[in-house]
Amino acid sequence: MNPTLDRQLARLRTRLAKTPLPGFFAWWGRELLACLPARWRAVLSERSESVLLGLEGDELVVWREKGGASTEYARIRRDLPAEAQDAEFRRLRDAIEDPQVRTVFCIPASRVLTRVLSLPAAATDNLRQVLSFEMDRQTPFKADQVYFDSRVLGHDASGRNARVELVLIPRAQLDQELGGLPPAAAELDAVDSWSAAPGAGRRQTNLLPPEKRTRRRDMRLPLNLGLAAFALVLLVVNMDESLANRAAALETMKAEVDKAGNEAKQVAALRKTLADSIGGANFLTDKKRKGPLTVALLDDLTRRLPEDTYLERLQIENKQVQLQGQATEAAKLIALLGASPCLGNPGFQGQVQPDARTGKERFQINADLKECSPQNDAKPPPPTGAAKAMKDAAAVAGDKHEPRTAPADAKAKPAAPHAEPKKSLAPPASRKDVPAAGAANAVKPGGEPAGKQAAAGDAEKKK
Repeated sequence: MNPTLDRQLARLRTRLAKTPLPGFFAWWGRELLACLPARWRAVLSERSESVLLGLEGDELVVWREKGGASTEYARIRRDLPAEAQDAEFRRLRDAIEDPQVRTVFCIPASRVLTRVLSLPAAATDNLRQVLSFEMDRQTPFKADQVYFDSRVLGHDASGRNARVELVLIPRAQLDQELGGLPPAAAELDAVDSWSAAPGAGRRQTNLLPPEKRTRRRDMRLPLNLGLAAFALVLLVVNMDESLANRAAALETMKAEVDKAGNEAKQVAALRKTLADSIGGANFLTDKKRKGPLTVALLDDLTRRLPEDTYLERLQIENKQVQLQGQATEAAKLIALLGASPCLGNPGFQGQVQPDARTGKERFQINADLKECSPQNDAKPPPPTGAAKAMKDAAAVAGDKHEPRTAPADAKAKPAAPHAEPKKSLAPPASRKDVPAAGAANAVKPGGEPAGKQAAAGDAEKKK
């Protein structure tokens, strides 16, 4: 592999080791394996094995390492011919089912020099180069005289410094021992040292330089790349199929929405046409029902106002009624109009002023218009006061040619000195008394126009 790429991968591994991710993934893997049956766990856990080699006297000792545990596998005598040693080692290695078995030469712990250094945490990104510069300061050797490797033991509490263990062996000694190995055994993947006694576990370092390591074709890498590519293709196909399904569903939904929209528009048009037809048909009825009923108002005023009162002006506008006229006692009109079912909140507009010509009080009353209907079956209240006196005088005017006085029990005021009943005569028409445009004609309570009442009074005077 490219040394530059190796350095980059080493930096990435170092940075990854500083994070809590390795511990998390290790815990996660253990928990997932614990959920599987024991047989499956044995198959899946630690599938790769390593063959460990060591020299003990005249024998080459072979160990099998799996899952961090080492067991002695066989011994090969070094006094045998090189071909026999090579054949025996090949037979032992081929007996292992793992085709990717690694071969590691282990050195006794007493043969290597170890040193624990405290370095800045940033130096762990390029640790091998840093140790090459520090080799002659930390050891009695130069970097080109030894085979060395290192491992990070941990970091301090602040995280700024790292504890690094340096492991090294002189090149001459290691080259001499490796030269006595069988040709098949000389194809090493790593050179490590025992952490204690032989077979008790190794340090997990690699003193062998990268250029002397056996180059193996890792079949797992192409397989993983192929699986990743296949998964990517499946993902793309799945996304494309999903997009196609969504597009088809969208088109179907658009067609349904357009159809429903057209139907909704037709229904809305029909509903609007129906509403317009109903509104046109009921317009006049609603207008008549909701609008003020003038006939009912006139009927109520005719029945309610006294005989000595007449109106010069009656105006209805925006639910407001304005009454303008003359009366003998205008103050009593508020109580009479307040009891009306057609009027509400009656009140004077301005002041009540006496009229010197007629001797009556000129008033202007504003009131709210309420909904009411004409009282066809209602009987008019019995005439009282001057109204009864007028009716009696009108009844005998043609026969006896003399006026009658009001009955003794009447509540009207005394008659005039000439024994003639008091009449409600409209004053002569003047420019200011003419009703405005849109106003009702002056109406005399009792159902007869004021002009006719005045003419009857003049006839009586002549008689």
